[in-house]
Parts: sequence; structure tokens; C-alpha cells
Amino acid sequence: MFWILIYSALLISSLGIFMLLSKKHILSLLIGIELILNGINLIFIVLAKSHQSYLADILIMFILVITACEVAVGLAIFILNQRLNKTIDIGDLKALKD
Repeated sequence: MFWILIYSALLISSLGIFMLLSKKHILSLLIGIELILNGINLIFIVLAKSHQSYLADILIMFILVITACEVAVGLAIFILNQRLNKTIDIGDLKALKD
């Protein structure tokens, strides 16, 4: 059961990396980052339960806080880009610098 969870976490993280490298939309990038962080969380959970360590629990909570902040900032950028440029493409984010 241990290795199945580790392999599934690696699969989730690799899907997130694939989404980061292949997509050109903001939402796809946000979903890719979420998948990477969720895969890392799953690895920490499996290792924490197998070694009875509380340090991994602290790291899991820290990553969940980072994930929540990333979602809030990413969705704010997405909404601002949608309002100003009427598109969700990454190439149009340069107009938000002004």
C-alpha cells in the first residue's frame, strides 16, 4: 500500500509538471501548480504515517497554507486579466504591468 500511494503521488506531480509545461492558459497553470503541491502533500502524508513523525504534519500544514495563498493570488490575476484583456492567455499578461 505504501508504494501504491508513493507512485500515485509521483503520477499526480508529473501530471502537474506536464500541465505547467504544455498549457498557455492561466487556469491550466494554476491547476498544474495545485497538482504538484497535492502530490508533494500526499508524499508527506504517506511518509508521516509510516514513520510516525510530527514534522511531516507541520510541513503538510505549511504547504496547504502556501497552496491557499497561491490560489487567492492566481485567481485575482485571472479575474483582472479577464476584465482588462477579455482573454485567459498567458501572452496578454504583459498588459497588466501598466
